[in-house]
Amino acid sequence: MIFARKADDALAGLVKEIEKAIEANQDKKLAAFVNLIGEDRDQLEKAAEKFIKKYNITKVPIVVPVEYENGPRNFNINPEAEVTVMLYRRAKVKANHAFAPGQLAGKVQQVLADLPKILN
Repeated sequence: MIFARKADDALAGLVKEIEKAIEANQDKKLAAFVNLIGEDRDQLEKAAEKFIKKYNITKVPIVVPVEYENGPRNFNINPEAEVTVMLYRRAKVKANHAFAPGQLAGKVQQVLADLPKILN
């Protein structure tokens, strides 16, 4: 599960790599989705549509959660993080990555390295 405040090239790079992982791990039922969060729901919904089309996202849903300002309160999303990635299995978080603005690019492999924690 990904929470992102910005639908940009860096996020697209992460999502595209996750789509490859989903394809490679169909037997393990790997799945993911992106929650766009921020202050304006209408703008977030437009950004989601544009992001899906621009980057040809096909396997990872891009959504705007009900609690769109900062995600669900019980998830404790860091308001300073531009992107938060939670890898979980059976409702238990196995890895959590939070990236400050501009820090996701170059860290995608760090996130992917934790995939075995939820696949095994």
